[in-house]
Amino acid sequence: MLTEDKKLICSPEGKFRVLMMSDIQECANYNEKSLRSVSALLDAAKPDLVVLGGDNCDGHKVHNYEELKAFLDVFTAPMIKRGIPWAHVYGNHDHDAKVDIALQQELYESYPLCVSGHTDDSVHGKSNFVLPIYDHKGEKVIFNVWGLDTNNTIHGLDGLVPSGNISGEVRLENNICQIGSWEGLWFDQLMWYWNTSCAMEKEHGRKIPGLMCMHVAPIEYKMAYKNPEKCVLDGHYDEALSHGVFNTGLFAEILQRGDVRTISCGHTHHNDFEAVYCGIRLCWDACVGYSCYGTDDRRGGRIFDITEQDPWTIQTQMLRTLPLLDDAVIL
Repeated sequence: MLTEDKKLICSPEGKFRVLMMSDIQECANYNEKSLRSVSALLDAAKPDLVVLGGDNCDGHKVHNYEELKAFLDVFTAPMIKRGIPWAHVYGNHDHDAKVDIALQQELYESYPLCVSGHTDDSVHGKSNFVLPIYDHKGEKVIFNVWGLDTNNTIHGLDGLVPSGNISGEVRLENNICQIGSWEGLWFDQLMWYWNTSCAMEKEHGRKIPGLMCMHVAPIEYKMAYKNPEKCVLDGHYDEALSHGVFNTGLFAEILQRGDVRTISCGHTHHNDFEAVYCGIRLCWDACVGYSCYGTDDRRGGRIFDITEQDPWTIQTQMLRTLPLLDDAVIL
């Protein structure tokens, strides 16, 4: 539970805005465009909470703790300067950094206005969190923002297969799922979400609607991607999704719990679509950074607007950046 000084509360008008920014993908030697992109988004969106959606750093270029801290000093400063609370999930490139993920988490949490928190060490991933959003009086929880750590690559599972080489096991010739190399979620993370959700329902006497943020998308996104005429509401979906190797069961779990109605992911930089599958809104966040690959007219972040009056209904749209103009526009 957040301390009183970090409590997330709706505006006096009963509104709350979340801005998700994925794939900054920078390091200590950063591209100035990326920093301007982040700052422009914050000024245009004026969010109540920022969620960094993974691949926050370019892990291949982060060789030690000092380099990670230098990156975070720069890219947390825009939120701190504006007094905006922020949280984060990790992506595969964050796990690529030559800094233990537990030590990374300690560093992230040491920065002002970081509200991420983390689960205990018995659960895989360090960026699993739930953030309650309170009504304008700060008394009643009306909404939850969830974060899940989708870990790194499938090579972390090598010891679980007899061959010791999971890539050789799963890369079959008839690859109907078009799987990539990404790991996804572990079962203990699914248990943590289920048990925490049930405990909150018991505490508050009702299910609390929620948004779930992660980096690598669940495999069910593929259904919307393959059936755009029935599922896709808006945006671009012209890049392979690079979802995890296995169906972890998260989507079915969310359906059965009935509290999370919206999922948002990053990871691939050309996609920025919004879809609905089985009543669950599936959102993609494109990328905010300019050193990584991407299409400039799609770079930006995704905003989620929540109201105290009807927290089950979320309004969402992409916010694009024009970093050369120090500006951002909604397209």
